[in-house]
Order: sequence, then C-alpha cells, then structure tokens
Amino acid sequence: MGQPALVSARLPAAGPGLYSWVWILPLPGGRFRVAAIDIPRRLIDDDECFGQDSISTRFLRIVDDVDHVDDAVREAGGDPEELTAPWHNGFPL
Repeated sequence: MGQPALVSARLPAAGPGLYSWVWILPLPGGRFRVAAIDIPRRLIDDDECFGQDSISTRFLRIVDDVDHVDDAVREAGGDPEELTAPWHNGFPL
C-alpha cells in the first residue's frame, strides 16, 4: 500500500470573514501533520491567488502514526468522520 493522501474537513469558521479547515498531510517516516487553518473568505470567494502569509494556522500537531490522527483532528475542533479528499469540501490546494 502506498503513502496515504492529503485529506481535509471543513471546520466552523474561527471568526467572521473566514473559512476554516482541518487538514492532514502525510509526512516522511509515517508521521502526519494535523493543522487547523483559517483563510479570509474574500480570497476563496473571489478565487484570488494567495500564499502562506494569507493563511492563519491556529492548531498544529505532528503525530507519530495514523492511530493518533483522529484524536488530533478532534483536538483541532474537527470530526474525523468528515475527513475526505480536499476537492469535496473546497479546501484550497
């Protein structure tokens, strides 16, 4: 079996004018980066190009294996059952 792919889920917005997601990024060595991010709505709604400086990371955890991903997602405010391919929830790749 190959390396798992990036997955994400929508979160309730952290504040007015924001969209929020939790996303899981596989890392080398079997670890995973779990992050909750906020992006200004106008950037998404207007389909503007934006960079890392426009993204606010409000939660970041590196977990040692896939067995700890669900707990980190819950800690970030997400539901592990909602994790899916990014194009299903509008996650900006």
